[in-house]
Amino acid sequence: MRSQALLPVLLAWQSLAHPTQPQELDSRFGWPDVTTFLEKVADIFPGDAVVEDVCGAITAGEVALSTLFGIPYVENDGCGDTTVIFARGTCDPSNVGVVTGPWFFKSLDSKLQESGQSLAVDGFEYPASVDGYLNGSPGNGLKFAEVIKDKLAGCPNTKLVLGAYSQGGMVVHDAAASLDSDTMSKVSAVVIFGDPYSKQPLDNIDTSKVKIFCHEGDNICENGPIITFAHLNYALDADAAADFVISQTQ
Repeated sequence: MRSQALLPVLLAWQSLAHPTQPQELDSRFGWPDVTTFLEKVADIFPGDAVVEDVCGAITAGEVALSTLFGIPYVENDGCGDTTVIFARGTCDPSNVGVVTGPWFFKSLDSKLQESGQSLAVDGFEYPASVDGYLNGSPGNGLKFAEVIKDKLAGCPNTKLVLGAYSQGGMVVHDAAASLDSDTMSKVSAVVIFGDPYSKQPLDNIDTSKVKIFCHEGDNICENGPIITFAHLNYALDADAAADFVISQTQ
C-alpha cells in the first residue's frame, strides 16, 4: 500500500526541478491562485489514505509544490506588529509546511500591510511525526507553551496569534491547557485548520478569540487516521482566517 500511495507524488516530483532553498516572506509574489494550487495538490497527492501510509508522500509532495510555485515552508521572523507562532501538520516539511500555513500568512500579511503594519511568523519546531499524531503529540504542547511565554516576553508590544494545522492543533490545545488564564489572555487570536480536537474547547481563553476551520469530510477533524482531500484544501480558508485575526487585533 505504501509504495502505491507514493507513486503519484514521485512521478510529480520527477517532473519538477530540484528543490530550492526555502524562501523568505518578502519573496511571496507570483503565487498561483488558490484554485490552480489545489488542482495541483489533487494531482500529486494520493486519494483517501491512512496517514501512516502516506507520510513520505506528504513531505515530498509539499516540497515539490514549494519548488513549483515558490511557496516558502520555513519561517523564523522574530517580532512584528502581529506575530504568528504556527504549529504545522503531520509530516509537513520544515517548520510551517506548504498546503495551509503559508497561504494564511500571505493573506494576513497583505491585510496588515494595508494599514501599514508588519507581520512576523515563527514556525514551531517539533517532530510532527505519524506516531506523534496517533498518540496525541505527547510533550509537544508543553514545549509550545514555553515558546508562547518566551515570545510574550521577547515581543511585549506584539499582537500574538497562535496558528496550527492538523497535528499542530493537538499541540495548541495541549499548550493552552498547560498555561494559566493570565498568560492566555495575552494571546489575541487562535486559528486552527483541520483540528483533530475540534470537538473540544480551547482551555483558558475566551471562545470569541478562537476560530477552528474543519471541512465536511475531513476525517482528521474527527481525530481519525484518514487523509482526504478535504484535509488538504484549507488554503481556501486563508482569507477568512486572516479576516478573523484582523477582527481580533485591530
